[in-house]
Amino acid sequence: MRATKVIRPRPSRRPAAGTRLDAQLRGIQRLVMQGELAATAVHEISNLQTIVLFNAGLLKEEHKGDAAVARHVEPLLHAAGLVAALCNQLRNLARPPEAHPQWLELNAVARRTHTLLQRIIPRDLLFEPDPGVTGSVIADPGQVEQMLINLVLNARDATPAEGGRIIVRVGATRGRRPFLEVEDNGTGMTPAVKARLFQKFFTTKAPGHGTGLGLVTVHRLLEGMGGRIEVRSRAGRGTRIRLVYPPAPAADPAGGAGLYPPNP
Repeated sequence: MRATKVIRPRPSRRPAAGTRLDAQLRGIQRLVMQGELAATAVHEISNLQTIVLFNAGLLKEEHKGDAAVARHVEPLLHAAGLVAALCNQLRNLARPPEAHPQWLELNAVARRTHTLLQRIIPRDLLFEPDPGVTGSVIADPGQVEQMLINLVLNARDATPAEGGRIIVRVGATRGRRPFLEVEDNGTGMTPAVKARLFQKFFTTKAPGHGTGLGLVTVHRLLEGMGGRIEVRSRAGRGTRIRLVYPPAPAADPAGGAGLYPPNP
């Protein structure tokens, strides 16, 4: 009797269509849950921020003319305003945020933001503007500040408390496009991390210390302005992130009405 050879089908290495669909659905459910959690957090943060803003406003009103009080209250009011702007950005994560562009100088915005952050960042935080560049752009000042703060806070998290150095620069490219730049001497990034830098919810920080939305927001806002991001980083050698903006007229076409911060 001749032996019968049984041929068994080889298992496919490709996942079944149903398996891929299940994975996609789980990913969507995860995003929905994260969105709901973010919405709840934003609501609670907004309530707390309103209390801070209200009481800081009362302090300012009750101590009019007191320079010592104003020196502490003004940064508090400014920071509370930035928190409100960040909450609005989170609410609008699923749709383009409403912007209020105006003529401004990156030097002025960076200097103000640098002064604010010096109070809360225990690192060497340096500001190195190019004397020949004011950085005239047409942009929403709140969005520019938010982008710079995101970059500086990321640099803070990547640098050691002792010996950590963060440099904020304003300059222009060879094509005369103004830029904001943040450079640090921190841990740097591997090519694998750099490739996922602008992926939603991706973070290398410990649980509870990062949302994975900061650079996503920066990338989105800058693209909306017609700009671009340039990233240079090596593991163990630090990181430099440059925000390049479209140029604007060297003088405010509104005659100073759109200058930020406004002329005294």
